[in-house]
Amino acid sequence: MRQLNVIRSFTMKKRNIFQNQSQEILTLFEMAKDRSKVMCIPMDYAKKDHMAMFCNGNGKILRKPFSIKNTPEGVEYLIDQVTRSCHHHGIDIKHTFFGGEDCGTYANNFIEALRSENWLVAGVNALDAKRHRENVQASTDRLDLLGISKMLLNCRGNCSPAQSGIYWNLRTLCRERQKLVVTKSGVKNRVHTIVDQIFPGFLNESKSGIPPFSPASLILMEDRFSVHQIRRRRPTALVKIIAKQGLPNPEGRAEKLQRYAGQVLKPQKDHIVTLQLSLKQQVRLILCLQESTDQLQRDIAAHLAQIPGAFLTTIRGIGLILAAGVSAEIGDPSKQRSLTNLVSYAGIIPQIKQTGGEQGKTQVIRVGKRCNRILKNYVVQCGMHMGIHGPDELIADYKRREARDQHADFGMARRFLRMAMCLMRTHQAYLPKHLRSQQCLMKERARYYQEAWPLLMDKWRRVRMLDIAFDKKMPLGQWRNMIQELYGIKLSL
Repeated sequence: MRQLNVIRSFTMKKRNIFQNQSQEILTLFEMAKDRSKVMCIPMDYAKKDHMAMFCNGNGKILRKPFSIKNTPEGVEYLIDQVTRSCHHHGIDIKHTFFGGEDCGTYANNFIEALRSENWLVAGVNALDAKRHRENVQASTDRLDLLGISKMLLNCRGNCSPAQSGIYWNLRTLCRERQKLVVTKSGVKNRVHTIVDQIFPGFLNESKSGIPPFSPASLILMEDRFSVHQIRRRRPTALVKIIAKQGLPNPEGRAEKLQRYAGQVLKPQKDHIVTLQLSLKQQVRLILCLQESTDQLQRDIAAHLAQIPGAFLTTIRGIGLILAAGVSAEIGDPSKQRSLTNLVSYAGIIPQIKQTGGEQGKTQVIRVGKRCNRILKNYVVQCGMHMGIHGPDELIADYKRREARDQHADFGMARRFLRMAMCLMRTHQAYLPKHLRSQQCLMKERARYYQEAWPLLMDKWRRVRMLDIAFDKKMPLGQWRNMIQELYGIKLSL
């Protein structure tokens, strides 16, 4: 019964059998009324020369494949040829659209140049286009164009960019920060290999007393770091360095560090200088990456404060980076498809197979690999964070799912997406379930907002974006003013 409920809950509600067709292309065909009066231009993008072909809505080739330069002159030449061909075949230029496979950044400027001239440009999935080719054994420009054209004439394509405007900027910043974090993790692994030789166990706080990769740890490793050097240092110098970085009990930590330095195996003196030079460069790289990551985090916060995704930070356990990552990958919530499509796009819903009629057995198998993996990573992290650090009702739900031997992280991720879309579309802050009913007293809601306010404010204060996030023109600032007027409370900055 539970499996059948899963099927019913995730079945399309529309009655049209063509669920994934582009509404923009469908509208264009309806306006033309005759498929022969529509011109489709499939394109095979490349770094230097694109390949294009002209065909009408019935699939008749009007012009064989030809080459176009990936330059401003190439854009002008293509538009000129399209205009001439439309005039020659009696096709209204308004009933023309372009399309090509989703590709790398090398073709983005070419596509945007066409869109800036108000041309309809669709993107098709490369795997789907491959399946529509006449010959699956070979791959040539002509065969690729035929596969793309079949997809376009079947109205299978995305006619608008996945992100635009501030959402595109936010997505770029979030992905760039993610790459820097991965790079920094690789550098830290190399530091571990060097420290294991020059001072074994230093990066273990329980042994050395210094938190690994903390400011105090990096300062010590940057300057002539070794077991011998730590043992020779004056205790007062070590205490001064540790105290300057704000660590508690600097005297005890310095004493523990020097005592531990006398217990470990020492490296050969011939190798110390080489290891010190290698470690110094790796530490400098970590400091540079940390500075770049911090700057990107502030830029991300500045962009997040301008969109409804800022309301995701009102959920306890969801920080700025997770909120920004989810908002950037989803895009404008007012233009997003249904929650069913979004859950599938995020890859957090299991696949279902059923055959043999109504009495046939339904199989629920693992989630599919075809999804937005970046969004999947963010929403699964959000589900896990809500289950550990979130509101009491969400923590209880997470534990209940675990007790039933369910995939708690995926289940909470789906619940998070429902909450996130509701908060972003309605421009509201998160409220526990018992405070959403009409019978709830305003005093109880006011008390909740006052208790949650310091936690929300602290998230934005860490990146020094408090004034920007709660400006009167920003979503959170407008919400703050409304709450203060409605409940007669003071949410001080």
